[in-house]
Amino acid sequence: MIKENLTLFTWITLCSWILFGCCWLTLRNRTKENIQHRTTRQRWMAAIGYMIIFSALYYPLFTGSRLLPASPLLQGLGALLCVTGVCLSVWSRLLLGTNWSGGVAAKRNHELIVKGPYRLVRHPIYTGFLTALAGTSLVVGGGAAIFVTIICALSLYLKIGQEEILLNELFPDAYAAYQRQTRKLIPFIL
Repeated sequence: MIKENLTLFTWITLCSWILFGCCWLTLRNRTKENIQHRTTRQRWMAAIGYMIIFSALYYPLFTGSRLLPASPLLQGLGALLCVTGVCLSVWSRLLLGTNWSGGVAAKRNHELIVKGPYRLVRHPIYTGFLTALAGTSLVVGGGAAIFVTIICALSLYLKIGQEEILLNELFPDAYAAYQRQTRKLIPFIL
């Protein structure tokens, strides 16, 4: 069953997510010291969350169940969105550099990054991640993938609220001005 479901588009999304994972694993400890530390529970919850997300994304490959048609046009668009989203996330992560944190946490000597994709949206890593999830959902076409994409979007939107409170505390004037100039997730829209 799985062999018939592995299309070129599926391989493109898999390779994109492998690139994403390698980048995150390589850079995970190359950060400034946290002022507030994440607990072991928070780290484990994040790891479990990623396992659930990617299991749900590719679940239709094992079951053959699809909600969306296996149209080459739809899957091609999905693969393009996935590649674009992963590239945006990786680029944004590299620009954020040592200021990145897996959780909502202030860093020692925290800097506000407003260049590159941060000129268009305040949270381009999330924009890229959600774009890649949506693209993968189009490729695999499963209900679980679509559900996980929606849940991740809602979860990240809530996390953005927490991050913005922290960033307003760290950079009161600069972040308020930045918020007025840029959107949260989608350039010119949201």
